[in-house]
Amino acid sequence: MYNTIKTVVAAFAVVLTLASCSNKQSLQEYYVDNQENGDFILVDVPTSLLGKNVEALSQEQQEVFKTVRKINLMAYQTKSGDTAAMQVERDKVKDILTSDDYEELMKASGDMGQMRLYFKGEEDAIDEVIFFGADDNKGFMLARLLGNDMNIGDMMRMAESLEKSDIDVSQFGSIMEVFDNK
Repeated sequence: MYNTIKTVVAAFAVVLTLASCSNKQSLQEYYVDNQENGDFILVDVPTSLLGKNVEALSQEQQEVFKTVRKINLMAYQTKSGDTAAMQVERDKVKDILTSDDYEELMKASGDMGQMRLYFKGEEDAIDEVIFFGADDNKGFMLARLLGNDMNIGDMMRMAESLEKSDIDVSQFGSIMEVFDNK
């Protein structure tokens, strides 16, 4: 009897382990897998770099700012016209973002390429905001804003106020080169 129970428990554990494993790559895993890949430019930005003058923000803006933990930036620039390799990587990102975990908030396209905005979590308790911008000839850029219980309306108001503040964006130069018109 003891061996039967032991076998059932072991079989149940194996089933749970297999059921919890997913072949689908997460966005975090994609970032980690490409950290050492020279085709990508990766920048992790702590919120302390964004808000040198946090004290100058209103109390409400400071509260919104505290919900943001960090920002991850990733860019893939097409090298020597090799759009096929870029398209493979772009398709991987699109596959991840079209999973059930992300909700598309907005999309646009124009002369600068395509842009999509996604979020993960509840509308009033967002854990992750994703910006995905791509140009068929130049490459793509992915920005992840990670936080705790962020609110999209608050984030938009915060972005507007940060535009008016004194932010040093020099550390983003290599990322922005992806869409430079050279």
